[in-house]
Amino acid sequence: SLDFLVGSTPRCVGTFATPPSPSMAKQKVPLLVLAAAALLGLATVRGLEGQLFVTGPRSAPRRSVSRTSPLFAGQSAAAEGYEYVPVKWAIDMGISDDSLRQVMERVNNIDSIWPTGRGSLDREDFRSRVKAGQSSLDDRAIDTVFNTFNAGTYLATDREGLAKTIAQWRASGGAPSASSLGGGIAGAKVSVIGAWLFLNVFSAFAAYFIILRPILDTNFGIDLLPGQPKYWE
Repeated sequence: SLDFLVGSTPRCVGTFATPPSPSMAKQKVPLLVLAAAALLGLATVRGLEGQLFVTGPRSAPRRSVSRTSPLFAGQSAAAEGYEYVPVKWAIDMGISDDSLRQVMERVNNIDSIWPTGRGSLDREDFRSRVKAGQSSLDDRAIDTVFNTFNAGTYLATDREGLAKTIAQWRASGGAPSASSLGGGIAGAKVSVIGAWLFLNVFSAFAAYFIILRPILDTNFGIDLLPGQPKYWE
C-alpha cells in the first residue's frame, strides 16, 4: 500500500539542504576578481613606469648615424658613462651657469638644432648637434637646456615656439645668459618630480586602496585605513 505517502511531508536530508551563507559567497567570488585586477593593475603601473622613465626620457629614439657624419662625435661622447635619469636631474643642484651658457652658445638659431621639415626634436638629436665639434660640453647642462624646450619630457614638438625662445636668449645682442632659462628649468623640474611622485607614491597608494585593501580585510581582517568606507561591502 502507498497510504504512507499520503499526507506525509517530504524531507531532504544532505549536505545541500543548507545553502551557502552570503558571507561565504561574498568572500570567494570577489576574491578571484580582485586578484586578477591586482595583477592587471601592477602590470599597468610597471608598464607606464617603463614607458615614461626608460623608453622615454632615459633612451629617446635614436637614429642610425654614419661614422662619417659630423653628428657622430657627439653621440659617441654621450654614450660613454653618462645616462640621463629624470629624477636625478631634477634634484641635481650642481649644474653651473657657465656650463649652461656654453650649451646656449652652441645654439645660434632654431635651424642649427632642428632642421626644417622635421616634425619634432628629441633629446639625443639635440645632444649630438650641440656636441658636434665640442664634445667637452657637460651632458647635464645639455639636458637642462633641452628640458626647458619641452617641460622635461623627451620630445620637443613646437618648432615655432622654440625658435622664439632661442631668439630671446640674444635679445640684447650680446652673449646668451643662463638666467633666461630660470623659469623653464623650474617648470621642467616640477614636471619631472610630479611624474615621479605619481608613479611611485600615488600609484602605490591607489593599488592598496582599490585592490589590496578589500583582499586583506576580507580574508585576514587587516585594514590600514579603518576610518575609510569599505566600498566592497
